[in-house]
Formats: sequence, structure tokens, C-alpha cells
Amino acid sequence: MAGTSPATLTEPRSSLSIRADYEALQSGAGLLDRSRVGRISFAGDDALDLLHRLSTNDLLGLEAGQAVNTVLTSPKGRIVDLLYVLRRDADVLVMTAPETRRKVVDWVDFYTFAEDVEARDLTCETAMFSLSGPGAEGVLEGLAEGGAVPAGVGEHAEVRLAGACARVARSDFLGGRGYDLIVPSEAGQAVRNGLCAAGGLRPVGSEAYEAVRVERGVPVYGKELGESYNPLEAGLLDYVSFTKGCYVGQEVVTRLNTYQKVQKRLAGLILDGGAATGARLMLDGKQAGVITSTAVSPVRGARLGLGYVRRTLPAEGAVLQVEGSRATARVTPVPGSER
Repeated sequence: MAGTSPATLTEPRSSLSIRADYEALQSGAGLLDRSRVGRISFAGDDALDLLHRLSTNDLLGLEAGQAVNTVLTSPKGRIVDLLYVLRRDADVLVMTAPETRRKVVDWVDFYTFAEDVEARDLTCETAMFSLSGPGAEGVLEGLAEGGAVPAGVGEHAEVRLAGACARVARSDFLGGRGYDLIVPSEAGQAVRNGLCAAGGLRPVGSEAYEAVRVERGVPVYGKELGESYNPLEAGLLDYVSFTKGCYVGQEVVTRLNTYQKVQKRLAGLILDGGAATGARLMLDGKQAGVITSTAVSPVRGARLGLGYVRRTLPAEGAVLQVEGSRATARVTPVPGSER
């Protein structure tokens, strides 16, 4: 899960196209241009150690060719950003949300004193394409001109595609099998053309991306992620180490977990009637949650959502009123929430 925004797409798509996009992501292979995602290189002898001391996951065991998600937290234990950290031979490459790339660089710089760390923003120097769906690996293997496509989650490698050297990472950014491809910006068009010409790969729009993301409970910055929430509320427990020692915000996160003080949790919603992002969810006249994302499933025909609800509510079946309307929201689990 990378916690970053979807494609750079502006043209409206018909309902038939949206359904075809959705099915490509679910059962085939879909292509998204995610060049807006932040890509920051941190070089220097202390780069990995510093990122380890600033975020929730254990990074010290990362070897070149491996990657993990980690959460950059504030001193209050709130989410600054969900990062995807790739260790390379000469540096550490960090993927950020599009909105936070400058903030992440400044955050790391604020905590850098005598450490040997140099940050370089590669976002404008590179392009990034992402493939998602069960057929994504086969498409990449068919296009690869040199280098093996990484098979395991959290693996990345250099692979030659359409005459360009690409950094290919198995990130599963959309909750299913998925790959991120980072190439020099001057090679972006050639790589995109090569991908679009590949059999079995469909460029998809943001509507289908959002439908799949919401169905699978994948949080993104600005909606489910941000300094209004902590990693435990957001369901990011897999990216929090309780044995690694100190990091910024560690005392707060550990206390919340140890004493079961988390008050709300991310949940799936099935919406009956119109409901907008940001709408409050009510139960017996009191606020019980808030809607953070909505999308329409092209196949199910239902309006789905994500939101934060009281932790004390049942994991499934609770029906909440959307404030100011007759619409309701039925609470459902998000994938992986049972862990």
C-alpha cells in the first residue's frame, strides 16, 4: 500500500469505459500515470538510519532491492505521510503523496543535525507509471528487455523497458498485485507508448481507480491520511514496529496501543442515498463518524465509501444517519481489518 494519489487523467469517461477500466484492475491489468507521486532520494551514510529514527517501521534491516511502507509521524503521533521506502545501492528512494513531497524533505531536514544525509527531489526528473491487476506481472515480463521483474511484495530492481532503464517495484499500491515503474522523464513517453501497445494492458481512469481503492479500503493522503489521524486509527498497524525503539511520536502511538485508547477506526461504508465526503455520520443524535471518500462500484451499482467511525461500533452492520439528509451508511469491514 503506498497511500498515494492515482492517475494524471482529465478526460471524462463513459460508464462503459469505467466498467472496462474497473474490470481491468480487478481481473486483468490496468495502467495509470502516477507521475505526481513524490520521489525523493536521500543519500549519505546516515540516510537510512535517520529515516528509521523518524518513522514507525523498522528500516535498519532493509537491504538493496527491498522496500517497505512506514509512517512519518508528528510528535503527537499523527500522520505526516505514509511513505514507501526503497533501498538502492547508492541511496534510499522515498515515495510520498503528491501534496507532501516538499513537507517530507523539510521534515527530514528539520531533524538532521550532524548526520550525513543529502535530499534530492527526483519527481520532475522522472516519470512514474503503475500497473495493477492479476495480469500485471505477465505484461511486464513480456516487455522486459533485460533484468528480472521482481516477484515478491517489497522487492524492486532495474529492468530495461522500451529501451529505457526502469526502476520496477512490486508495491501492490492498490491492494492487489501492482507495480510501480520509475524512468527518466525523457524516456517517459517511449515507455508509456510501449506499455500502451502491450497486449492485455488497459489505460484506466480515476473513476475506476477510486472505485477499486474504496472497495479495498486503501487510504490516501488528504482523505484518510493526514494529521487529523494516527496510524492505528488508519489501519496502518502492519507498518508500525513496537520493538524498534524510539522514533518521533513513538510514545504516543505506543501508549494508544498498550492502553487501548484508540477512539475511532477506518471502516468501509455502503451508502443508501446521496452522501458527500466530509459529511458527519450520526447515531442517536450524536456524531459517530465522518465520511472521507465515496465512489460508485461500476459492477455492484452501489455507492460505497470509506470513513472513520467510533471504535465501539460493531465491525459490520451498524447503520448510521448521514447528517442533514435521509441517506444512511451501513458499516462494513475494510480488507485486513481483522488482523
